[in-house]
This record gives sequence, structure tokens and C-alpha cells, in this order.
Amino acid sequence: MDNAAFLSNIISGIAVLLSFIALIISQRSAHQEKKRTLRSQLSDTLQRITDSQLENARLFVEAANTNPIYYQTASSTLNQQQAFLLSLAAYLAEQIPELVTSVEYNTLAYSLAWSGDVLTAEKYYRKAIDVSPDAFYRSLAIRSYASFLFPQRRFDEAREQYRQALALFTGSDDRARSTNGYTYQMWAVNEIMIAGAEQQAEELFQRARNEFNGIENKGLKNQSLQGLQAAYANAHQQAMPPDVPVVRPSGFPFVPGQGDPTSGT
Repeated sequence: MDNAAFLSNIISGIAVLLSFIALIISQRSAHQEKKRTLRSQLSDTLQRITDSQLENARLFVEAANTNPIYYQTASSTLNQQQAFLLSLAAYLAEQIPELVTSVEYNTLAYSLAWSGDVLTAEKYYRKAIDVSPDAFYRSLAIRSYASFLFPQRRFDEAREQYRQALALFTGSDDRARSTNGYTYQMWAVNEIMIAGAEQQAEELFQRARNEFNGIENKGLKNQSLQGLQAAYANAHQQAMPPDVPVVRPSGFPFVPGQGDPTSGT
């Protein structure tokens, strides 16, 4: 073989190799583009699910009593739409599990639970916990899972999950106090409204108040205490018979500097 033929073979081999490399790069690029498309579709689908839930809630407030026939028809249509969207979101999440965040899994789980698919919902609640990037998000995911367990009447499991959520995210800064205060608040609401454990709920409401009172940012502190007060009143109103007045502990809870809004002062 002369030098020209040898050089020609080398060039041909290099060309084949480069063509093979280009094919691999092209396939990887196409695969990544497909993932980006699926990722975008999942975000859009979850947003549509949330919008559908809000629209259903708005319809309930505006039409459930004034126009019940319209409400039932519209709500049924929205529920059908949501069932389709939930199925689509679950499919998309399974295609790109490495790109789904803890918050997105939690959103999907919450929506599935409200639609009645508790088995699939639990699967995604657990995934939300598993993919949590840090203690903060893991605490939020565990807290959501605990709230899911209460309506299933799995009280011991739920309480343990709340304890884990509180143990994960400790500290005395505003973020920790706000997060843990709301965890206590959610736990208390579930205790009184679902488990009927009024005494335990009162203790948890007080712990929530203690956390919120430790917040240094006045705006966040007042907002948190106002939310706690609303949750306390609503939980007791829902849990008690209509003819039984809600009895609140003295001074509980009020926003510093504004008096107790429940007292009429």
C-alpha cells in the first residue's frame, strides 16, 4: 500500500469516527431537548391543575347557593378536566423523574388526594420527601404528608410525621419560627377537626403562638398571628355544633399593638 492509499484510509477512518461522534451528540441533544419539552409541559399542566382548583373554589363561593344547577354542571366539567390533567401530569413526571422537584411532586400529590386517588397521592407524597434538596424542603414535604395521613385516620403515623418535620428544621431565626409555627398550626387544625383531640389541639395552637411570637420581623409576626387566629376560629367553628359558641383562651391569639380582633375592641 502506497502512502497516498494509506493516508486516504486514515482520512476515511477519521471521517467515519467524526460522523459517529456527531450522531451521538445529535442523539443526546435531541434527548435533552425532549426532556426540556416534557419539563415545560409538566410545569404548564401543574399550573392548569392549580387554576382549575381555584376556579372550582370560586364557583363554590359565587354559585353553590345562588345557582346550584349551574354550579353542579360547571364543577363537574372542571373535575373532569382536572382528572385528565392529573393523569397527564403523572405521566410526564414518570418520564423525567430526575427533573421533578419536591414542590411539584407535592402539588401533584395534594391534587390527587383531593380527587380521591389516595393510593397514587401517597406515592407522590413520598417522592416529594425523597427528592427534597435540603432540610427545609424536606420538612415541608413531611408536613404535607402528615396532613394527608390525618383524613385517612392514620393518626399515629401522622403525628410522627409532624414530629419529624419539626425536628428537621430547628433554629430561632424568623424562617425557622415561621415554618415550625405553621407546622404546629396545621397539626392543631387536624387534631381538632379530624381526630377530635381538642386538648392536644389547644397545646399545639399554643406552641404555634409561641413560635410566631418569637419572630423579629413585625410584619411577618403580625401576619402569622392573624393567620393563626383565623385558623383557630375556623377550626373550632367547624368542629363544634352550630349552637355551641367558640370559647377562646384569654388573649388568644392577638396581634401586638392592635388589640384582640375577636373582642371587638
